[in-house]
Amino acid sequence: MNEKRVFVTGSTGCIGAHAVSILLEEGYQVFGFNRNAPSVQFDGYQHLQGDLADPQSIESALKNANPSHILHLGALQTPDCRDYPIQGLDVNVLGTAYLFKACLKLKMPLERFVFASSSAVNGPRDLYGKDGVKPEDPLQPFNLYGYWKIAGEGMAQAYHQESGVPTVSLRLATTYGPGRDRGFTAAMTSALKAVAKGQRFEIPYRGKENYHFSHDVGAGFARAVIDSFSGYGVFNLLGQTRSVDEFLEIIKEQAARLGLNGFELLYTDGARTTPFIYDLNCSSTRDAFPQMPQTDLREGIRLSLEYFAKT
Repeated sequence: MNEKRVFVTGSTGCIGAHAVSILLEEGYQVFGFNRNAPSVQFDGYQHLQGDLADPQSIESALKNANPSHILHLGALQTPDCRDYPIQGLDVNVLGTAYLFKACLKLKMPLERFVFASSSAVNGPRDLYGKDGVKPEDPLQPFNLYGYWKIAGEGMAQAYHQESGVPTVSLRLATTYGPGRDRGFTAAMTSALKAVAKGQRFEIPYRGKENYHFSHDVGAGFARAVIDSFSGYGVFNLLGQTRSVDEFLEIIKEQAARLGLNGFELLYTDGARTTPFIYDLNCSSTRDAFPQMPQTDLREGIRLSLEYFAKT
């Protein structure tokens, strides 16, 4: 089998686009499995038309790609899973099951399977200890999206047990920065865009979040795909916990340094405290994947503002 061939579901999304760029830089050929082709094509990237809710299209695409590695990012996000729960079940649960079953039919075993999970599998912060929320800590999702991700992690572990393929479930929390435009937690990116354009934006929630710069998220998943690993493991993506107030203050600080003005950031009337988990413990992630990058929050916000001011 031709080595260095990565099958990526959801390759045209925010995380997927950044991950694909890293994989291409590392010399991997990428096969992107999506319903729609990307707006820009790159050398080494091939689009495969398909839908996670259609098992035949998955099997056909895998046969064409003949991959050595798989990165499964494709999913219906929140609030779509809340608004269209059966569609969320079809894509996030059945689609993931179809993909694992199709992988078992491959003639040659994979070298790695990486599943994009979420900190939405966890419960309120007061369930956890002073050292932060560890991957092995109790699960208590507050929405269907979290339950779908628990199902995915279970299938990932079952797939590893049956196939022996090294398999990683990587959980992330709030992604911000270039490319982030969907989902409830995209609010922080919307705030960055508003500041860069001198506009008004209302923040829909208060509280704390665990933040990941979008470029780091893509690079983190890419490293989970290609760096040395054996067995099965669940890990928290590297990130930084800050209150929403702190995040907004850093935005204003960096905006002043960049000479951006005319914007207005404020909370919506009745903004509630976010239920999202924070203080993710990433010590096991750093041990397993020491090359995963982590951009300082101030630097990530500055880079984001510069990007949005130019686009």
